[in-house]
Amino acid sequence: MRFVLEVYRAIREATDDNYPIGIKLNSADYSKGGFSHEESMEVVETLAKAGIDLLEISGGTYESPSMVGHNIKESTRRREAYFIEYADKIRERVSIPLVVTGGFRSGSAMLQALKSGATDFIGLARPLSVYPDFPNELIANPEHKIDIPKPSTGVKFIDKMTMLDITWYESQLARLSKGKQAIPDQTAWISVAQTLSGLGVHAFTKRRA
Repeated sequence: MRFVLEVYRAIREATDDNYPIGIKLNSADYSKGGFSHEESMEVVETLAKAGIDLLEISGGTYESPSMVGHNIKESTRRREAYFIEYADKIRERVSIPLVVTGGFRSGSAMLQALKSGATDFIGLARPLSVYPDFPNELIANPEHKIDIPKPSTGVKFIDKMTMLDITWYESQLARLSKGKQAIPDQTAWISVAQTLSGLGVHAFTKRRA
């Protein structure tokens, strides 16, 4: 927590009280010995007292990526808002504006989350790497819904060790950064090849504790 506070204070000192400062915080790491719900609540309260302007809520780590749907109950997946319950708990403790990111695929689910009062903003991550025009589609049609790809080679070991749930979307972002179109039906093996090209055999070794 000390590191986060020192960074926040340094930014505040370099700007002024009117400069908005936000932070993205895990609701939990979902891994043994990782950041817990209780610890994150303590950080939230401390940051709120310090004067943080905005809090974005997500969750998970690269080894337990709940932000991409791992360790998420099916009922939560259907609701789409993966971390809305955590946002509700934060509301009971602090009054700073909240952003909930993770799971949103339809305008109706976003509207429901906003109307519930649990969040002030909707965060989008993976959907924009494949459908960057998604926000405009939602403005034109609030009921608009998308389904994003679930890439797989069919070999669980390869999918896991190359972190395909993440690297496939990174390859789409790389295309967008070069002014190219995303390819929603891109085969998973292309992402695997790109990962192997960049990491070599290290792609098959554990990289995070």
